Amino acid sequence: MSRPDEVADMSGATEPPTNTAEQDVLIVGGGIAGLALADYLRRQGRTPTVVEQAPEWRDGGYGIGLWEDGLAVLRDLGRLNDARRLAADPDGFAVRAGGDLLTRTTLPPDRTLLLAIHRGDLHSVLRKGVPEDRVRFGTSPARIEERDEDVRVTFEDGTTETYDLVVGADGVHSTVREQCFTEWTEREHDTYVWSLWADQDVDVGDDMVSVWGRGTEGFVARVGDRVGFNLAARLDHHPDPPARAHLRAQAEAIGWKLPALLDGTDDDPFFDRVRDVTCDRWHTDRVVLVGDAAHAVHPISGMGASLALQDARVLAQELATAPQADPGGALERFEQRRRDDAKRVRREARFEAAVTFLESNPARQARNWVVEHTPLFDLFVERQASEV
Repeated sequence: MSRPDEVADMSGATEPPTNTAEQDVLIVGGGIAGLALADYLRRQGRTPTVVEQAPEWRDGGYGIGLWEDGLAVLRDLGRLNDARRLAADPDGFAVRAGGDLLTRTTLPPDRTLLLAIHRGDLHSVLRKGVPEDRVRFGTSPARIEERDEDVRVTFEDGTTETYDLVVGADGVHSTVREQCFTEWTEREHDTYVWSLWADQDVDVGDDMVSVWGRGTEGFVARVGDRVGFNLAARLDHHPDPPARAHLRAQAEAIGWKLPALLDGTDDDPFFDRVRDVTCDRWHTDRVVLVGDAAHAVHPISGMGASLALQDARVLAQELATAPQADPGGALERFEQRRRDDAKRVRREARFEAAVTFLESNPARQARNWVVEHTPLFDLFVERQASEV
């Protein structure tokens, strides 16, 4: 039986108001934010160019959870059903300390509040909204020169083009942020993340499960025949990728089904260090940052992808009525609308990381007791699942 939101999605995407004056927009970075924005602009009748440094699309990355903020954008773009076919719509969200169940929240069966999906699968869904001939692979801006009436961009491949607007959707290590902004900070954490998605016959149930260990967290969800397995751990040094031996040690220390899941695949995991970005200002007159380029947050929040998708929607809304000769007002309104949400997620992510990655045994025991005996976690899930 179709769910109510599935029927709504099939009726078509909501189109933002259209501005008949075409803007020549360069989107640097073909990730989640960049592709969603390009799709919105295309629906407005524009022809944005996406430039991607990689030579071709890459399908790696974390397993992520999409709550209502992110689902609303997929629904808006008419991509929710496509995403659902590649994702898990879990029965509930459970928290374990090793083998012990601390709490479980049941999700309503008649409405999608949460999807677990591999980043590569979400990316493939968003690519459907961007024609391949609007994507330039294998290069990135070598120089960005903002002028009164346009932005002149010289690319690493030696070509030069001018644009009315440049959008930096190029992630934590943003080239656009590096070249066009000065007041920003990129912070490296002592936390590292592995991600594996593989066919598995290990019974992990139909819940999305967070499993806590000493200074570690495992995140597990079944998607069809595959099981997605993320593990985050605090380490005292930076290991060489893919650091599978460290992953093995952490999985065995946590326990539950994690060692069996690791036994079920010989694939090298996706591996990265956790970083966050704080940027005092996200825009100039003709250059703007979105997604992780502006406000990368700790992935413990589970909200990074949703923030990126919402950025794309709000920026497209503001650009829909912006005069081509002066997009600065639209960029200012975009930042005003999005900054508080990003600050809230950052604040919550820091709290969640402090609570999750505890190493002291007495502190962990106290935390586990609170989670097991109070409705605190139910309230957290309700807030995450609330409508935009």
